[in-house]
Amino acid sequence: MPILRKRLLVDEWVIIAPERADRPQQFETSTISQRSICPFCPQGAELTPPTISSWQSPAYPEEQWAVRAIPNKFPALRVEESPDTGDDPLYQTRSGLGAHEVIIEAPSHHKNWEELSPQHLRVVLESWRDRMTDLSGDERLRCAVVFKNQGPLAGATLEHVHSQLVALPRVPSKLQRELDGANQYHLDHDRCAICDMIARERQSGERIVIENEGAIAIAPYGSRMPFELWILPMDHHGDFMASGESLLQKVAQLVADVLPLCTKAIGSRAHNLILHTLPFDLVGEPYYHWHLQLLPRTGRIAGFEWGSDIFINATPSEVAAHHLRNLVP
Repeated sequence: MPILRKRLLVDEWVIIAPERADRPQQFETSTISQRSICPFCPQGAELTPPTISSWQSPAYPEEQWAVRAIPNKFPALRVEESPDTGDDPLYQTRSGLGAHEVIIEAPSHHKNWEELSPQHLRVVLESWRDRMTDLSGDERLRCAVVFKNQGPLAGATLEHVHSQLVALPRVPSKLQRELDGANQYHLDHDRCAICDMIARERQSGERIVIENEGAIAIAPYGSRMPFELWILPMDHHGDFMASGESLLQKVAQLVADVLPLCTKAIGSRAHNLILHTLPFDLVGEPYYHWHLQLLPRTGRIAGFEWGSDIFINATPSEVAAHHLRNLVP
């Protein structure tokens, strides 16, 4: 049974989830043999919890499903938990209430996002949107974090293409700081900070990697690691759940265009991809702008970063963007 524990002296919480220790470690051990059935492949469906939702795609017209959402078999949080709290002022505790789902992004086992069509990637993004929308109807939950771990260096334990969604009863401190900063900028300037960033970067061109008529990829000014990219709707959109098919198609096309550039640049496909969007109860606020953050894994986070929360990046964003632009076919 998972629980949340508050770290002493800071407004940060840790999920204690003993069940997670039982996850299959496909990349790290030989417990899953070459002959074993992958639980995320169609023939392994009986090895997973029942399907929550599924989606069709032009890329897989003859399959029963092209994208499938299931409960995580080894959840970090459980929707069945009650929202009870502890009363110890020193060691604060909360129940492990939440939801933890896996989005199986294609029936094909040996596929990754670089090998999936932009049309199919749009369906994947639609699955994220639809599951978030459904979970937002649970008044106990405040927000959702959707993320991809691509490759063992990025924390993936199974190679079949998938992403995860964790819905939480509170806003994580990292997102809350971002929301506070966006709100303060809006109060000071009556504008969206990310919209201003897009306008500034389009004017200078220094940190833009690629763009289309609806989305743009930028190496952010304060990149934490080499080749970090933000993928953003060109126009102002605060809530990912309100995104229509047209916008998601443009974002999917940009993702399909930029991922091969990162692979060429760093020589590896390992990365984390994280969706940043408004919490459920802040939908409609004008100060935020949803986006994807792509973090290629070129090294490990070490002691200084852990001790200071300050990252050391040896590749300025201007250099990274210039290099990636030169790789555009």
